Amino acid sequence: MNHLVFGKQPEDMLTGNFLSCYVGHSNDEEIRFNSASGGVVSQLLVFALEKGLIDGVVVTRMRVDDPLVSESFIARSKEEIVSACGSKYCPTCVNEILQQVRREDGKFAVVGLPCQIHGVRKAEVQIEALRDKIVLHVGLMCSHTVSYYGTLFLLSKFGIDKREVVKLDYRGRGWPGSLRVVLKDGRSFSFRFVKGWNAYWNVFSPFFFTPLRCLMCPDHFNELADVSVGDAWLPEFRDKRLGEAVVVSRTGIGESLLNQIRDKGILSIRHVSPSRVKESQAFSLKFKKENLSSRLSFFGIFGRKTPVFNPEPCSSGFMGFLGAFLAYFSFYVSSNTRLRSLLVYVPLPLFRLYFGLFKVLFYLT
Repeated sequence: MNHLVFGKQPEDMLTGNFLSCYVGHSNDEEIRFNSASGGVVSQLLVFALEKGLIDGVVVTRMRVDDPLVSESFIARSKEEIVSACGSKYCPTCVNEILQQVRREDGKFAVVGLPCQIHGVRKAEVQIEALRDKIVLHVGLMCSHTVSYYGTLFLLSKFGIDKREVVKLDYRGRGWPGSLRVVLKDGRSFSFRFVKGWNAYWNVFSPFFFTPLRCLMCPDHFNELADVSVGDAWLPEFRDKRLGEAVVVSRTGIGESLLNQIRDKGILSIRHVSPSRVKESQAFSLKFKKENLSSRLSFFGIFGRKTPVFNPEPCSSGFMGFLGAFLAYFSFYVSSNTRLRSLLVYVPLPLFRLYFGLFKVLFYLT
């Protein structure tokens, strides 16, 4: 796929093929405040749409009639694009909308996780109509997704009846944001995303409620996208109240769009070194790339089918196998009905301590 998209294999196996690296944010304060990481994705899409470079964009939002379930759709206005801003820590199905893209006239962009962009690129190889219509691939950096059981677990943990929920946002309202739940009677609840012993991401950091296939994925940076965007988890931004994003341009169209938006003052972005981008995603890169072979070997012992990658990842030794055991343990406990029901009684600080053990193991490998 690297040869098909870029004409070559990447020189940097951690970052993938790329042209430039940036840090920045949207200059629209409302978009920036309500986005997960600086509003760069939303702003880029709005610009492409308003300039006529695309006629629509495949994005994902939570359903109005069932706010715990996501839906992908074609956004055709700024308002629709903004309605889909923010992270969705639940399954999303970009492929559902590709048939509609195939049938309609015009040029389209697609926003997706690494696995989704992989799928779209492969579909374009097989289906000429898609190849001609999808002109922009915007990739979200991703450590792993979370099953719907994860959301139900949080609601149960916080004493919220899922039947009473009318709106749910996983992030937004500043950075790094909070889970916000609105109920039918008008009450709303907010729970910190990270940075705290009772932050809700403490549950998902050690891979509870993570699909097994996510634990077999080596792509954190969304390496087949035209532009890849993620949170700027860098020391100088950790106390900021508004988001900053790391941005990797990989193709000419991605680089051109970023330059146009910056020149018009819509985005504030500046060049940074690839090492700073990798620093901002250090743990996920180490887990997904350097420790991948140990996990694949470990899962194979338990009879799990695993993908074949070229080049084959290198093994990370005994500590890598120990980390693979912890990841598999998290997956197994949270996918087993009886064991999953017991997790509700585990205090959130214990999840954070458990993730601390993860980090110690991986930094020792």
